[in-house]
Amino acid sequence: MSRVWVHSAESAARPHAVWRRYVDVERWPEWSRNGVQWSRLDGPFEVGAKGKSKAPGLPAATFRLVAVEPDARFVSEVRMPGGRLRLEHVVEPNEHGSRITHRVEVGGPLAAVYARIIGKTTDEALVDGVDRLAALAAKD
Repeated sequence: MSRVWVHSAESAARPHAVWRRYVDVERWPEWSRNGVQWSRLDGPFEVGAKGKSKAPGLPAATFRLVAVEPDARFVSEVRMPGGRLRLEHVVEPNEHGSRITHRVEVGGPLAAVYARIIGKTTDEALVDGVDRLAALAAKD
């Protein structure tokens, strides 16, 4: 069983402007202020790199980049006992700039338990974070 949250927003920013904000991990709280209190990446922004971030009201978590397609998409995963949190970030070019889509999925045998724990934070942070990222990247 899994639980999925998805939100998209249009931005006047070209994909590369959005990508610059993705790879600047320590500045994620600027656009995901309700979802990330602090974050860091231990190494270059590439598959296999590990980092750590903290969401409000939740313990800090170690994540690993499992997919990186510059100017297009990255996926990070957090492994937990009996579960997995997968965060996918996609930016696609369009006639006005780009479309940004973030997808959060909780999977594994304890997915229902983890979904209850992170559900409120995810509901609040996902929409605000994507919309804020779209607006901030458009100003760059």
